[in-house]
Amino acid sequence: MEGNGAMNEKQSGGRVSIGTSSLILIFIILSLTVFGLLSLSSAGSDWKLAQKNAEAVKGYYEADSLAVEFAAMVEEVLSRYSRQTDDEEYLRLVKEELGSFFQEETNIVRTDIEMLYGQMLHVELEIDREEEAGYRILCWNIYHSVDYEIDQSIPVWTGSW
Repeated sequence: MEGNGAMNEKQSGGRVSIGTSSLILIFIILSLTVFGLLSLSSAGSDWKLAQKNAEAVKGYYEADSLAVEFAAMVEEVLSRYSRQTDDEEYLRLVKEELGSFFQEETNIVRTDIEMLYGQMLHVELEIDREEEAGYRILCWNIYHSVDYEIDQSIPVWTGSW
């Protein structure tokens, strides 16, 4: 009988030790799994943000390229009529050639080039016959063309249907 009691003590003592280590191992595995999934989620979000940023940068440089082409077109028009000695005749010919881009009262040529996400690239060139290109850059910047309002209303249940 003594043999059976000693055997039962060894078996029950071993079970407690195996159960504790198993619980710790399960907790460690669950923790690593959760941290792995969080890392995977974070990496996916970072990838989406990087893609969106690359798209925005590409859109900006496409718009900037169009703005440079616009400035080159204006420079070509201005150089074509720069031989005119009369300022009034020069401005009349420039107005005729550039149309609605040219603001007669301020001698400014302007355009807006559409970009992504409701943004526009605004370019203003002031005609200056003393400059080598025939103009001076006044403005070359991005602005939001779409005004948006942030919804700050919070739907709170007042207790009635």
